[in-house]
Formats: sequence, structure tokens, C-alpha cells
Amino acid sequence: MKLLVSCFVLLIFSFLSNATFAVTKVTLSGVHICCATCQETIEHAVLGVKGANVKVDRDAKTVAISARDDAAAQEALDAVANDGFYGKTDNNKFGMKASTVDGKLSSAELVGFHNCCGGCSSSIENAVESAIGVQAATVSNRSCLVKGDFNVMSVLKAMNDAGFSASVKK
Repeated sequence: MKLLVSCFVLLIFSFLSNATFAVTKVTLSGVHICCATCQETIEHAVLGVKGANVKVDRDAKTVAISARDDAAAQEALDAVANDGFYGKTDNNKFGMKASTVDGKLSSAELVGFHNCCGGCSSSIENAVESAIGVQAATVSNRSCLVKGDFNVMSVLKAMNDAGFSASVKK
């Protein structure tokens, strides 16, 4: 009887050690990560999501998220976007929040992006000024005033392409 119980216990441990647990993984590329503060902000955002972990690679400008399930993975992506970052996902089941505001404007104030240092500010200014019709971009710590004759969706796409999430202040 002891031998039978021992064999049963070993069988259970063997089964559990070989079990595979589902983990959802998604990697963002093209994220603006110019300094330690950018990296720490992203890490802190994902740490607030139960069941999600993150690995940030500043050199590669990638954010690798592993989560217990799809819902936690999407919640982690949303947290990264809410902290002002944007990236392209390698998993088409998931997406970053992107603004859907469209139309021609002569001025707009962009908000909601991450801007901790001169590297961030310079990247934001260059991205916004690359959009067709933008004549000037004035970046402050919490906003960017855009002037010209531009399509706002083009400006927001330029911000996304530079690794930032942003929205137009209403």
C-alpha cells in the first residue's frame, strides 16, 4: 500500500512539473525610451497590472509584456499608453490605444504624452513638425502647442510613430 501511495505521489509531481501554463506574450517595438526615467515609467505602469510582467530594452526600444491571460496583457498595454508611450505590437490580437480625432486644424494642444527630459522633448518636437502642414510645435513639460494648417490625425500618427501616445486637449 505504501508503495502504491508513493507511486501515486510521484506520478502527481511528475504531471505537475511537466504541465504547461498559458502565458500571453506581446512585444511592443518603436517605443520612445531615451533614458532611465522613460524605462522606469513603463515598468511602473505595468507593475500596477495584476498578473503582468514587463522587460524593457532601451537599446532595442522594445517593451516585452508577459501576462497570465489576454485581458491582463491588454490592460498592461493600456497602462503603457495611459503613461504616454506607444509601440507597434507583434501580436495582432492586441493593440495600443490610438486617438481617433480627425480633421483639419490651425492649432491644437496635444496632451497625455510622456515627457521627462530633453530627449523626449526633442523627439516630440521633431515628430510633430514632421507632419504635413505643421508650421510650429512648442513643447512644454505637459503639452505641445501645434500651429499651422494640418490634419490632426497626421500629427497624432507622427507622435505614435515616434513612440508616444497623445491626445488632443478639448
